[in-house]
Amino acid sequence: MSENTAKFELILSSSKKLIEEIGFSSLTMDKVAQKAGIAKGTVYLYFKDKDDLIEKVLSTGFERMFDRIKRKVSEENGMVDKLKVLVNENINHIYENRYFFKTIFLDEVNVVFLKKKSKESFNLRRKRYSDFISEIIKSGMKSGEFRQDLNSPRAGYMLVSLIKSSAIYDFLNEKIESNPENIKNVTEEILNLFLRGITR
Repeated sequence: MSENTAKFELILSSSKKLIEEIGFSSLTMDKVAQKAGIAKGTVYLYFKDKDDLIEKVLSTGFERMFDRIKRKVSEENGMVDKLKVLVNENINHIYENRYFFKTIFLDEVNVVFLKKKSKESFNLRRKRYSDFISEIIKSGMKSGEFRQDLNSPRAGYMLVSLIKSSAIYDFLNEKIESNPENIKNVTEEILNLFLRGITR
């Protein structure tokens, strides 16, 4: 890892920890520099301002999560199995980074939607993820695993929202337990609701 890459990663990880500790609104470039143990000017070499820094933290985190999910999904054959792995990996990633995601999910209106650029980036990331799920659903429709009358793009958005809503519920009720058994149970609950609904 080059020195520039190492510094970039140090600033990102320090910012992420600060967001977990004090939230978005209290984050400053001074505090980031202090947390990282570097000069404030060094932070500005990599990020033009606080908004740029927050955007990079969010986008980098998304890319790492998305790459992890895509890799795991590609190892499965059946479309139901692909969705199961996707939900499981998504929930696992949220729980592993629970303090960070709690801040994002519960402060999203005030932070992510505050700046036009952040809003556009957030929507593009959500669309990429939803489109990825939509393609799995389309494949399931072709193979006969799923109903033929589904609106796959809408279903993709619905599953993303279901995963997020489940995590928010757990955050609000302090039910986050990052262990394999709990993650498996949450995954099954989300998938059962998505695939079968609530009717008997």
